[in-house]
Amino acid sequence: MAVFTAPMSRTGCATETPGQDRQTAVLVAAIDAMEATLAVAEALATERRRIDLAGLESEIGRICAACLAVPRAAAPGIRLRLESLLRALDRLRTGLAPP
Repeated sequence: MAVFTAPMSRTGCATETPGQDRQTAVLVAAIDAMEATLAVAEALATERRRIDLAGLESEIGRICAACLAVPRAAAPGIRLRLESLLRALDRLRTGLAPP
């Protein structure tokens, strides 16, 4: 008896179609890039260097919009990634000196 195993995405969740898997991979890449951006910003804030956060809000908005279209099977993994992103944003906010 053959057993069908659904392909696993980068988030560790089974996906429904190759197109949806690619969509999820693009979203994960965007989250990865934002995490890297926030890590750099956090390091600069720690050094009390000036940070230009222009565009950050719009990029976060694009990530959130893409999350609305994520395949159901990938949603739990994406949610974990978003929670991690939120923690990084909170750390950055805490590290920023008042204007």
